[in-house]
Amino acid sequence: MGDFRRKTGNRKGVTLFEIVIVAAISSMVLTMAMMIMNRTTRHFKKGTDMLNNQRLMDNIVERIRTDVRSLKNPIPKECNENSFSFMAIRDGVEKKIRYQYDATRQTLFRNEAGKESNFHGAKQVKSFSFKPEFDGNGRFRVLNVVMQLISDDKGGNQDVASTLSIICQFYSTCVEAELNIAKIRKKSKSP
Repeated sequence: MGDFRRKTGNRKGVTLFEIVIVAAISSMVLTMAMMIMNRTTRHFKKGTDMLNNQRLMDNIVERIRTDVRSLKNPIPKECNENSFSFMAIRDGVEKKIRYQYDATRQTLFRNEAGKESNFHGAKQVKSFSFKPEFDGNGRFRVLNVVMQLISDDKGGNQDVASTLSIICQFYSTCVEAELNIAKIRKKSKSP
């Protein structure tokens, strides 16, 4: 019997209990690593979506700023909270430009000479409002714009997506509302 105890005390194998403990510890470490990776990926995706929203907002603001700078006169019958139409001077020619917000599609559209674009922001423009102001003589003074963009990713909370909001004022830098550059160019070319 002494021989048997001596042989079992010096064994080199692992027991089933040791294997179960190692498996449990390994699964806990892997689970924690997966949770950290999942959270990091989710935060990265949310940050990327917010960056895309910021780019979309910058594109919209810059396009409106450029258009309104050349604004000659608004078209009052086509202006309301969801749309703003005006005549602008482009390359010496008067052109009609119209911005239209479609609440059902949550998209802002821009139309110039029949060509329509949507800033590639479908379902991202949560709200948009145009508020033009006029001076005492009925001439355009400033365009106030309020917009709110929503990200595609809802992040950790499945009910709430991140939003980005801005209020802007745009001024026309057109020298004179009655100025018609095309007529001036025709006169200057005449002998």
